Amino acid sequence: MSLSRLLELDALRAFEATHRFEDLDLYHVPFDELTGRPDTEAVLARMAARAGRIAVLGASGSGKSSVMASVLGPFSEELPARVVPLRIPVAVESDETVTQPRAFARHLISVITRWASPELFTSAQRESLELAAADRRRRLGRQRYRKFSLGTPGWLADARFATEVKAAGEDIEAHSSATDAIFELGRMIELFRAHDLEPLIVIDDSDAWLRVPDWDRSELAAGFFTEIVTMMAKDVSCGFVIAVHDEYVELPAYKQRRNLLSTTVSIPRFEPAAGAALVRILAHRMSVHEVPGHVGEVLDDGAVAALEAYYLGGANASLRNVLSVVDRALQHACSDRSEQITKQLIGQSVSEWR
Repeated sequence: MSLSRLLELDALRAFEATHRFEDLDLYHVPFDELTGRPDTEAVLARMAARAGRIAVLGASGSGKSSVMASVLGPFSEELPARVVPLRIPVAVESDETVTQPRAFARHLISVITRWASPELFTSAQRESLELAAADRRRRLGRQRYRKFSLGTPGWLADARFATEVKAAGEDIEAHSSATDAIFELGRMIELFRAHDLEPLIVIDDSDAWLRVPDWDRSELAAGFFTEIVTMMAKDVSCGFVIAVHDEYVELPAYKQRRNLLSTTVSIPRFEPAAGAALVRILAHRMSVHEVPGHVGEVLDDGAVAALEAYYLGGANASLRNVLSVVDRALQHACSDRSEQITKQLIGQSVSEWR
């Protein structure tokens, strides 16, 4: 491959490891296809369609959010139209919000109400989001496509229903001091059901409360599973999908609440034939960015073997880290005026990543 093509890949940031949740499905290669087993996306879609209570289990960077975005994101075609995924962010919320049921219920109501407020979008944002939607349709080559409005879930394309949701949410928030937030959240969920819609709470960033040097946040994970999961399963009685870091499974709080889950979807690792899966993922990145050629022209055989060895044997070598290594190696290749990513450049990038 020519240096100009590598420079193009670098300029497009084709191998960048992280993206917004709304964009992850565009870059995701279904694990069911990579493993040849319908154990990941197919199980998640089937259980989500039943409004089940699902844990998506895996290490940091393993692909939990990508799987969830693929099946549950605003562009997904995997679910029945009546199932409404409601993505609720938690990683940056206060400790009280993620451990106290009433605070979490207020957070849920607030997020849903904001979604139902189209006046929050400027005309420039509207145009940008519509263009992004059109570009996504073109790139994915889909003939069918869930109704989409302003980058938000498809249920908000129904203006009358969105107005009802907004009015209900604003009324609840205006009288928050005098109302039971959990009861009011139940009423909001019933509003969806009155329109033959089944809400499904999606929490893809709940794997952030980990033990790190000088900062142990595992008590937040414990509080979340003890209080919030119980509230969603019992008090509100709705389906949900939660990203679960594999370190959480040893927490007593998680073990005690595991019986509330319908199923656990575990993110697979590609062993032993990781090389083919990694090549497929990189090839898809090139295709999304419409860069002609194949992966063998970008990485030589030694580089692919080195990348596979890093994924299989490296400490904390997740798919996200692998992409970061390739992205860094591409930068080095461009700086060195090389026409291909070599084994040596992969090795250099791995050492820098560590």
